[in-house]
Amino acid sequence: MLSIHPGQSPFVAATASAVLPGAGQALAGRPRRALLVATPLLVMGLLAGVGLAQGLGPSDVIGALLQPQVLLAILAADVAVWLWRSAAIVDAWWLVRRRSGGGRVRRSLGIVGLVALLIASTAPHVVLGLVDSEALDTLTAVFAPGAPEDEGALAPPPSMTALPPDEGSIDYSPLPSGPPVVLPGLDVGPESTPTPSPSPTPTKVPSSAPAWARDGRLNLLIVGSDAGPDRWSLRTDTMILASVETTTGRATLFGIPRNLINVPLAPPPNGPGGHYTGLLNSLYVYAVAHPSLFPGGDARGFRAVEGAVAALTGVRVDGMVLVNLAGFVRLVNALGGLDITVPKALHDDNYPLEDGSGWIVLDIPAGHQHLDGRMALAYARSRHQDSDYGRMARQQAVLLALRREVKPCALVPRINAVLKAIKGTFWTDLSLKDLPALLSLAARVNPASVRTVLFVPPRYPEVLTSAAIAAIRAVVAHPFVGAPPAKLPAGADFWSC
Repeated sequence: MLSIHPGQSPFVAATASAVLPGAGQALAGRPRRALLVATPLLVMGLLAGVGLAQGLGPSDVIGALLQPQVLLAILAADVAVWLWRSAAIVDAWWLVRRRSGGGRVRRSLGIVGLVALLIASTAPHVVLGLVDSEALDTLTAVFAPGAPEDEGALAPPPSMTALPPDEGSIDYSPLPSGPPVVLPGLDVGPESTPTPSPSPTPTKVPSSAPAWARDGRLNLLIVGSDAGPDRWSLRTDTMILASVETTTGRATLFGIPRNLINVPLAPPPNGPGGHYTGLLNSLYVYAVAHPSLFPGGDARGFRAVEGAVAALTGVRVDGMVLVNLAGFVRLVNALGGLDITVPKALHDDNYPLEDGSGWIVLDIPAGHQHLDGRMALAYARSRHQDSDYGRMARQQAVLLALRREVKPCALVPRINAVLKAIKGTFWTDLSLKDLPALLSLAARVNPASVRTVLFVPPRYPEVLTSAAIAAIRAVVAHPFVGAPPAKLPAGADFWSC
C-alpha cells in the first residue's frame, strides 16, 4: 500500500495548524511562514508568563477576568483567534494541496475534509462566546446598583399603595427598658456594660484594600426573599449577617429572626430613625410603600432592611446579598445537589411547594443526605415541625453546604447552567471591582470552622428592649471570640479540583 507523507497530505497539514497554528506550515516545509503564523501564540504565551511573574493568584486572575470590560475584550479576542486559526488551517491546507496530485474525487474529498475541520475548530470558539456572554449577563444582573426585579411577585393591593406616610409602624419614642440579657462569656449586670472576652488583634490591612476591608472585617447581610405566587410582594424571611475576618478567614453567621419587633431603624439621612413596631420581615414592604421616609430609590426596601440590621447590631453593613429562594432550587440542581448532615429527621405534612403548585408530605431522614434543589430548599424552609428558630439553624446549615459545594474548578463542566441559575437567584450591592478580593476572602473561609449564633428566645426576646439590643451589639462587636482557627484542612482548598 502506498503511504502518504504528512507533508504531502493537505488534511494532515490543516489538522496540525488547527491544533497548533503554524505547525501545518512547518509540515509543508515553510518554516518562516510557520513562525509568522505562530507569532500571536508566542505573544499570548509571553503575556501569560508576565502574569505568572507578577505572582498573581487564582483569585486575582479570575476576579480580573470577570469584569465587564474584560469579558467584552475576551469576546472580541475569541472572534479574532477564530479568524486567525481558520486562516492558518486554510493556508496550511492550500500550501500542500497546490503541490499534491490526485484526481477530482480526491480533491472533492479534500475540500469536504477541510470544511469539516473548519466547523470542528469553530465549535470551541462558539462555546467560549456563549459562556462569555452568559457570564457578562449574569454579572451585570447580580452586581447591580439598583434593586433587582421582584420576579414572581403580584401587584400590590390598592390599600397598601395608598397608605399615607404618617400611618404605619414607626415609633419615635425611646425603646422600653427590660431585664438584662445574660450571655455566656459576657458580663451583663444591672449597672454594667457588656464586656466580651478579648479578641485577637487582626493583622493590619493594607490601605489599598477595598473599603469594606479597612476595618479588618467584612459584614455581609444575606437575605432570603420568599416572593412567590401566594403573596403580592417580597418578604425577607431569611436574614443572616455574615462577619468574616479579612486576614484570617474566621467567620461567624448571626441569624436574625424575621419576627423581631422594635428593631431600630437607620437614623437620618439614611432612614427615619425611631424603631419599627411591626415584624422585621415586613419592613421591606413598608419601606417600599413609604418613599418619603426611606431613601434609596428603587432599592429603598433593601436599604431599609440593611439599615435596620446595621442599627440593631451596631456594626456597619458592608453589603447585601439577596437570594431568591425559588431560584435557589435551580442553582442547587445546577451544582448537582448538596450534601447535608441532618441531625434530626424532618417531617412536614403540609409543605407548600415554592412554585405555589400545591403541598407535599415532606420526609427527610436524619443522617448524611444528598438533597436536590427542591429538597434542599424544603429543608431550609419548612417550619411546621419545629419553629422559625429551628428553621433558622437549618438555613445556616444549607448556606454552609452551598459554600462547600462551590469550587470554581469543579464548576467548569456545568458553568453555563450555573451562570443561568445565578442570574435569577442572586443580587448584591457590592462592587464588581472588588470581586478579586471577595474571591480571595472566600477561599480563606473554612465552612467546617464557621461559628453560628442565633438571636432567638429565651435569651433574646422577640419584642426588643434596650437591654436586648445592647446584648446583641456586644456579641456582634466581637464576632470571632471562641471561633476556631480558619485554616483549611488538607484537600479542602477553595481552588482544588
